[in-house]
Amino acid sequence: MLFLQAAEARHAIAQTFAVINYSPTPLAQRAIAKGVMRDLQARRLRPNVPVPSRWNPLKFVRLMRTETGSLSAAVAALLYDGAWTSSGGSFRLAEQLGVSIPELCETALRQRGQLRYLEIGAGWAGMRSPLSNGMIPRDAGGLAQRYKQELGETVHLHLTNLTPWHEHLPDGVTEHSHVTAAGLTALESQGVARRSVDFIYSQAAAYFETDHVSFVCAACRLLAPGGAMIFNHRPAIAEEIDAIMADHGVRCAGRVDLGGMNGSVAHFQRPAEKAARKTLAAYDPAFRRAAAR
Repeated sequence: MLFLQAAEARHAIAQTFAVINYSPTPLAQRAIAKGVMRDLQARRLRPNVPVPSRWNPLKFVRLMRTETGSLSAAVAALLYDGAWTSSGGSFRLAEQLGVSIPELCETALRQRGQLRYLEIGAGWAGMRSPLSNGMIPRDAGGLAQRYKQELGETVHLHLTNLTPWHEHLPDGVTEHSHVTAAGLTALESQGVARRSVDFIYSQAAAYFETDHVSFVCAACRLLAPGGAMIFNHRPAIAEEIDAIMADHGVRCAGRVDLGGMNGSVAHFQRPAEKAARKTLAAYDPAFRRAAAR
């Protein structure tokens, strides 16, 4: 069943690529296949479950049996392509940078009168079991709670995933299934206009994306003036990412190396557009001379 679902997801992703005329490399296709399997596996776990390494098989199988209720599924998990993960969704990476996503969202809403948030590879995104304490959002689910009255009006939350995770979401919260980080351009045909997203966040998808050039370019096309994005990436491509960002008028505002599978976490900002300067006619010398005649 799992392998059939994986095949269907890969076919749907290929259709998404066809819409935007994108052709992934064989390396990217293999990475997508692994990502799809991770997605399908993670959906079977409760959000935010600490998954042990398969290098400790007894502990791994014991937890998987508890989570899936099946010993055969737990044993088979050792052979699946792609590590088992559990994605509840959180703002932890941003917190490591000392950046408050709730504050950035609140500022965008106050200054622009609207907020559009995009999370790439969101998983449950806190929609199933929010980490928030009821006051300070710590995931997209927390943002949905904070802006419950504004959702669908002035606040819109967008979540991308390789496979469908959510059966029901509140109005104003949209899941874009079968979309990779490199294929973000697909969102432009799914109701997300260019330069309209105030905040873009990813806690894993961008790290595993093999075509980081397409990802960065697509993200920059979506990022609004005054907007920001935070994601993690392989440390080796930091300079290249910064250069591409700079070409799109986006600058790096901070980066921290967390090591391991978290890699480097970077914070990028696009400057706000300056208001056009207006000259009052009463102080225009040419106007004053014409009026004196």
